[in-house]
Amino acid sequence: MSFVFYDTETTGTSTAFDQILQFGAIRTDENLNILERFEIRCRILPHIIMSPGAMLVTGVTIEQASNPNLPTHYEMVRAIREKLFEWSPAIFVGYNSMAFDEELLRQAFYQTLHDPYLTNKQGNTRADAMLLVKAVAQFEPDCLIIPEKVNGRPNFKLDALAPANGFDHQNAHDAMADVEALIHLCRIIEEDAPQEWSNFIRFSQKATCADFLLSGAPVLLSEYYSFGGQKHFPVVCIGADREQPNKHLCFDLSHAPDDFRAFDHAVLIECIKNRPKPLRKAKINAAPSIRDLDDAPAWCLGGLTVEDIEARARDILADEPFIERLLVAYEDSKKEYPESAHVEDRIYGGFASPADNALMGQFHSRPWDDRHGLIDQFEDDRFSLIAARLIFAHQPELLPDAMHQWVRNHIRERIMFDGECAWGTVPKALAECDAKLGTATEVQAAMLLSYRSLLITLGN
Repeated sequence: MSFVFYDTETTGTSTAFDQILQFGAIRTDENLNILERFEIRCRILPHIIMSPGAMLVTGVTIEQASNPNLPTHYEMVRAIREKLFEWSPAIFVGYNSMAFDEELLRQAFYQTLHDPYLTNKQGNTRADAMLLVKAVAQFEPDCLIIPEKVNGRPNFKLDALAPANGFDHQNAHDAMADVEALIHLCRIIEEDAPQEWSNFIRFSQKATCADFLLSGAPVLLSEYYSFGGQKHFPVVCIGADREQPNKHLCFDLSHAPDDFRAFDHAVLIECIKNRPKPLRKAKINAAPSIRDLDDAPAWCLGGLTVEDIEARARDILADEPFIERLLVAYEDSKKEYPESAHVEDRIYGGFASPADNALMGQFHSRPWDDRHGLIDQFEDDRFSLIAARLIFAHQPELLPDAMHQWVRNHIRERIMFDGECAWGTVPKALAECDAKLGTATEVQAAMLLSYRSLLITLGN
């Protein structure tokens, strides 16, 4: 199977409320030989306010992001989707992609009326190379040079890691340059830490993960955190989340089962929410960092022997009533969140119905001046709003007057909102511009001042 390494550059750091401005991808064969490249940029959407901080990181000015000669966001996403289907099936690999790029890509598909799950359907799988690098740093420390931050903690940012390991990364934060840096690191790991590379590929496969976790044998689950820390847990799988069956629930064998058996239901719930946590979660469709206990060094087993861990695993697997109590306590420990009023937050609010899927197909195939007639036909109001916004962004005069004014008001209310919110607004961007001008270089100051002028215009 081939690999697709990819990266995005965006208007900000919100995976729900920012957008992709640049997408870069390289397809390689199984030996990481480059076969094909793909790169595309688009212009900013009318309802998106770019973060000044993101602008300074990527070097993309507001004039570049607003260039009318660039494709619309919809056109870019359609081109990305066509190319990725052409390259499928493949293993899709990014850097910090599970938490960021993957979510942005899903939102891009969702917000253009496409199935969000391209990278883990139709034989495709996905994996995050940042987790691979962190595993290598733990289990094969001689493979990569891990630079340090000022505070002495390891620095896993790609723009620091790649140069430390021999990659000329002068164009860091350009999507294609970041993809090349990613492939460079993967080649080093493939050569110098083949067991870690093999695990990385092996557990990018959902079915392989499931078989491994459901074998009844204890395994080592590693969790890596954004601040640079990590923890390792000997675990055994005892069930799955009822609503998300890809989320497997594992008993943490660092604890003896008897530590929890005497607890009543309320105390078990508190343990699951807080500490000591009896359960860990492994998403089999998100390439978890797992390995055989035989491949786990003694230092990460919490002072236990493999025999101790195996005995605890047998103990808990033999106690079905206790397992059921744990699973019920887990389900009862979940927080219930009210449905968001914002369409972006509702990406996981259910699959489109067959009727809505058919309407999406019609939306993509019809001429633009005929698409507005489909807006009111969607059963799910998420897709009605998305369709209206797509037409407004592509060619606003094609919307009937009342609908045009409704979308225009929706966008203005959003971008001018003056309060706490998850999305970019004019007031927030103006404040950030002012804050960053004090330490900006001459070039950065010019970018910020130009953006500030545009923001003031939008506010009038």
